[in-house]
Amino acid sequence: AGVSATWATNTITISGTPTASGTFTYSIPLTGGCGTVNATGTIMVRPASTAAIISGSAAICSGSSTNLQVAVTGGTAPYTVVYTSGTVSSYTSGTNISVSPTSTTTFTLTSVTDANGCVGTGNSGSAVVTLTSTSSSDGITWSNGVPSGTKDALITGNAIIGADLTACSLTINNSAVVSVTAGFNVSLNGALTISSGSFTLNNTSNLMQNIPAGTSYANSGNIIVKRNSSALKRLDYTLWSSPVTGQGLYAFSPFTLPTRFYVYNSTTNLYSNSVGFNLTGLQYPSPLVAPNGVNGTDSNNIQFGNGKSYLIRVPWDHPTAATVYNGTFTGVPNNGTISFAMATGFNAVGNPYPSRLNVTDFINGNTAISGPLYLWRKTNDNVATSYATLTKTAYVANGSVGGDTGTGYFNTGNEANWVLNIGQGFIVNATTTSNLTFTNSMRRSSVANQFFRAPQATVTVADSGLYWLNLNTAAGNYSQMAVGYSSEGTLAEDRGIDGKNINNEFYLTSLIGTDAYSIQGRPDFQDTDIVPLSYKIATTGNYTIGIDHTAGHFNGSTQAIYLKDNVTTTITNLNTGVYAFTSDAGTFNNRFEIVYQSQLSNPGFTTNTVIIYKQNNGFVVNSGNFVMSSIKVFDIRGRLIETKSNINANQTTINGGFANEVLLVQIITEEGIVVIKKVLR
Repeated sequence: AGVSATWATNTITISGTPTASGTFTYSIPLTGGCGTVNATGTIMVRPASTAAIISGSAAICSGSSTNLQVAVTGGTAPYTVVYTSGTVSSYTSGTNISVSPTSTTTFTLTSVTDANGCVGTGNSGSAVVTLTSTSSSDGITWSNGVPSGTKDALITGNAIIGADLTACSLTINNSAVVSVTAGFNVSLNGALTISSGSFTLNNTSNLMQNIPAGTSYANSGNIIVKRNSSALKRLDYTLWSSPVTGQGLYAFSPFTLPTRFYVYNSTTNLYSNSVGFNLTGLQYPSPLVAPNGVNGTDSNNIQFGNGKSYLIRVPWDHPTAATVYNGTFTGVPNNGTISFAMATGFNAVGNPYPSRLNVTDFINGNTAISGPLYLWRKTNDNVATSYATLTKTAYVANGSVGGDTGTGYFNTGNEANWVLNIGQGFIVNATTTSNLTFTNSMRRSSVANQFFRAPQATVTVADSGLYWLNLNTAAGNYSQMAVGYSSEGTLAEDRGIDGKNINNEFYLTSLIGTDAYSIQGRPDFQDTDIVPLSYKIATTGNYTIGIDHTAGHFNGSTQAIYLKDNVTTTITNLNTGVYAFTSDAGTFNNRFEIVYQSQLSNPGFTTNTVIIYKQNNGFVVNSGNFVMSSIKVFDIRGRLIETKSNINANQTTINGGFANEVLLVQIITEEGIVVIKKVLR
């Protein structure tokens, strides 16, 4: 139907507008001459689209974008869609078309053409994209009322923002100098544009950018983000991550020696100072640093990578007393989804935003990592542990003499509110080669000054309780571990809940099987539970284990936490004080365990009870919980070398002669029990 054939000048022309699609054959008889023949053939009529509806009405901020959609019925995909002020080729029905109008615009369809070139019919609908109104400020007053989430802000004069500011978008022009006072937030539903002038976020202030559904942002112009470190000593390091794009790595700390910038190598699990600098104009402020120099220029302009962290030492002349380093980042503020390509294994990553990053959302949103976050903390001390550990269960600190342990990485309280600070770098363990993803939905506006955290105060309603134990040295170093009970925990490894230990120098942990964990989440609490512990020390000597703090079920000391020493066969209630012990150097997986019920102890005095170690030119003898009456020292042939009487203590020192030989030390307790132990002089 709708098609006819005509004859003209020995040519048959078939033409018309088909009324239906399909495959049609024709046969036209040609008569004359010797007979009749048929002219035959096939015509394929392809279907065009029969309907196309445009939608996506929205109200957006200046400088932002939103998405339109066109629903196409019929025809053959992909389509070419022509609409008000735009054309999209290779379009699939229903997918997003991003638009960024500069004024309120009504979008309508002009045409839809399918893959076969068939022009569709039945185009309908419209999408109205409305731009919000604007309030301008000369730095003193607003022209159109105070900005809001549905009103753009324009600042044309120097201004100090000393209160939280919410706006749809924010534009700085007319060379205005704008500074956000520490402790306050700027929250935008759209873009930040620095046309001319400057915008500074002072320490503990945040730039939040919320994402209404279907919109995206394109920030433009550099901002300044100031971020204070914790109190650091000369030669200390921090893992830094940039909240902006375009910040030069060397320019961030030009008075740090060039060889003291490090990237993490996931293949070797080592830090490398091969970062790619090409430095010129180095100065030599001191003979001590003359071979390297400082305050030059990196002609390669190696920049912070988004979502990547770098281990950077403080400047060469940083004070030897613990002092804050004032970090400054300059560049275009990061926002939206940011991906970091991880290698399998440990990766140094970091918060990429000029606002805090929620811990729980980050862990839940990245299933390609094992769960725990590891945060560098080490102060000029090869004995102290290097990393603090953070999971959804708890945070455990690590400490060294003079280290900053009084402030935090994230705010105390319910872990749903925990955040990592601006500029904070950390380590994650990737279980596969994958992308780590940061999203605006993970961002928070906490304004606490947290690079290292305070003790965790509370737990969630579902949790039975938490407690933290410290292994302390006589010099003041400590290692911390945590055990938590909740309905989420199991006795196996739980992703995001348990935190495996990665410190190798000095640690106290609990065990899951034979593996050491700095943080362990276990099932709902029962007082019959037994938690095996493990510890490692490098030096024979005196140590203590005690409770650092508790939460939930363990608050108030109503639930006893007993430390069982399988060497001395004693049980100590840690709620009443620390447990002091002497240990050889090494790793010990069977000596201690935590129990929650009182048990009868068997205080047998054996050779395992006695620890003897060298100190200066003599020996220290420690008899655990037993009081010594006297000590006699014999050589291997049985000759008496030294006698010490009336000791009346569980620790003393002896000389033990001067020859290099095996000695037999006889210890007699107040009860008359005798133990003989061999030592090598």
